[in-house]
Amino acid sequence: MLTRLLWFFAWMGAVLADPVGLEQQRALFLQAEQALEQGRGDEARRLRDSLEGYPLQVYLGFRLLDHRPGAEAEIPAFLARHGQTRYAAPLRRQWLDFLARKEAWDDYVRAYQATDDPQIQCDYYWALHRLGRAAEAYAGAARLWDSAESRPANCDRLFAAWQASPAFTPEQVWKRLGLALDKNRLPLAHALRDLLPAQDRAAADFWFAVHDNPRLVEQCAAWKPADPRQGRIFAHGIDRLAGDEPLRALGVWNLRRSEFHIEPGEQARIDRRLAIALATQRYPQAAAYLGSLPEGVADAQTRAWRIRAALLRQDWPGALLGLDQLDASERNQNLWRYWRARALEALGDSAAALEVYKALAGERDFHGFVAADRVQAKYPLSFEPTPVAEAEVQRLAATPAFRAIQEFRALNRPGEAQKEWLYALDSLSKQDRLIAAKLAQQWGWDRLAITALAKSENQGDLSLRFPLAYGEAIAQEARARDLEPALIYGLVRRESAFDPGAKSSAGALGLMQIMPGTGQDVARALSEAWTSERILLEPRVNLRYGAAYFRGLLDRFGNRFALATAAYNAGPNRVERWLPPSGPLPADIWIETIPYGETRQYVSAVLAYMAIYRERLGGNAGRISGLLTEIMPGKQVEAKPDRPVGVAVCPDGAGLAGGPGLGDPARPAGPEPRPTPAPARTPPGNPGTPAFPP
Repeated sequence: MLTRLLWFFAWMGAVLADPVGLEQQRALFLQAEQALEQGRGDEARRLRDSLEGYPLQVYLGFRLLDHRPGAEAEIPAFLARHGQTRYAAPLRRQWLDFLARKEAWDDYVRAYQATDDPQIQCDYYWALHRLGRAAEAYAGAARLWDSAESRPANCDRLFAAWQASPAFTPEQVWKRLGLALDKNRLPLAHALRDLLPAQDRAAADFWFAVHDNPRLVEQCAAWKPADPRQGRIFAHGIDRLAGDEPLRALGVWNLRRSEFHIEPGEQARIDRRLAIALATQRYPQAAAYLGSLPEGVADAQTRAWRIRAALLRQDWPGALLGLDQLDASERNQNLWRYWRARALEALGDSAAALEVYKALAGERDFHGFVAADRVQAKYPLSFEPTPVAEAEVQRLAATPAFRAIQEFRALNRPGEAQKEWLYALDSLSKQDRLIAAKLAQQWGWDRLAITALAKSENQGDLSLRFPLAYGEAIAQEARARDLEPALIYGLVRRESAFDPGAKSSAGALGLMQIMPGTGQDVARALSEAWTSERILLEPRVNLRYGAAYFRGLLDRFGNRFALATAAYNAGPNRVERWLPPSGPLPADIWIETIPYGETRQYVSAVLAYMAIYRERLGGNAGRISGLLTEIMPGKQVEAKPDRPVGVAVCPDGAGLAGGPGLGDPARPAGPEPRPTPAPARTPPGNPGTPAFPP
């Protein structure tokens, strides 16, 4: 608080040193904006020209050009003078659009800068085509074409020219059709089907049929293995079937793969897909199949699941074997160091385990903390702030970009201020990013302070990384719900990094990232009026609803923090399916074998943050291991009849023995996640929540 007051008085001193100048410029700026909005462009330009030295003069210049008909001719001069500002990219886009409409292709090529924007790329390659540089144009068209996503309408003329040339073949349509179907982009896939020669459309229709009904991979009569394209279709069907019935898919794959021509890379991809599907859905066959993958096929994900499959069975020799199969960089990761120590300890090599635990106990993360607990070591936490001279903070604050930020703040335009701040951050050195983090902290921008600190690669300043904002409200909600304040702090830190206006791509809102539907449910349970989703942007409401929702999850899952935290992220129904089918499971093993990587990391992070906030708040609430209560079995799921998989293929020519209609393979009492999570009932924190810095 004292530091913020010192900064405020220093800033006010700078303002008061020239009170008339700044206030007068601010008034002229607002007058210019009003003139612009009322269509008096000439007046706005005169006022802009009178604001030399005012921090927002460049912003006003941008506003004069931004989507203003007739102003396009002024854009090149603006770009020449202010090409390093955040306003250059949108104006360059407008300039290129203007040149494309004029068909000024020479000028377009000169003005073009490399970009990932497909609309601009399509106009650029079309410009090359019109200028006689067909080979470059068609090479660019081919790169844009190879995508599962639809392309902007202005790409059509480029693609049409390319498709009329000898450089284009039906195989390129076939390849993109596969990309679209792999991503389930059906409208695009159907449009691509219509581009195929008439004689190829029946094959495409068969691919659509397999996409819709993957069990067709079992029926032999419909297949023509001699057709090389059908190998790709067969692999696609196995991929689709693995999502729901991995054991069935594995049986068909092993029986029939040799019938088709399937590229080695595609075979390896399907092998990995089946292995991960078996493992994440907790089939007992997963360990054997993962272990059978040749090293040339295995990747980091399958190597990790070899270990997790062994952990699920508490097969410590198998876990140690999987750990030995990691590459050097993987082996040095904290989580695998921890599991090596756990395996050594379980196998009776206490001395070797103790050595690993002690080394790992110096790390500030979940696995470092639980390792410290195994050897009763103190957590390596110090909240001494990194020293930064106030003169350095003032130096950065006096730069043009940060003067503009301060002026946006003075005009109560936090959105523009934060955009300017984030843009400025990218051009700073690591040391200046640390200084920017201190400045953001002084301004009360905790999320941006965390962002800047992460980009400075200085992870040691825990006072910056783990702020104590909203302390009174968090303490109040913790008392009301019988929760630790450190828990709520940990959730807020992970969900929004203390940004009360945070909004995820899925629509979760506020400090604790609550979905509107969940907010309505909680409001109803608390007998509170629900007006609109905007109330979730009010910090106190958001904290109250988030704390109440988490309390309900704790009650539902028997006060087991790992389960409640996972449910907050992935939904309680999924967590119910992830419970052990038989026998209790240590909580650290359960966390490590959560099928979704995002949820696995989320639970580890929140529990680690809770441990840090316990120390930050000066409490003595015990060790993190006290939160890791053993996970008890869930409800048993009735297994379906298994089906034979080691039989001859199509003995009667009609279909695979044990094919459709003979029942599904036996399933364990586990989850059935698809590759892309889509919560049935979206919780406050979810896989769509924005990622924030560590």
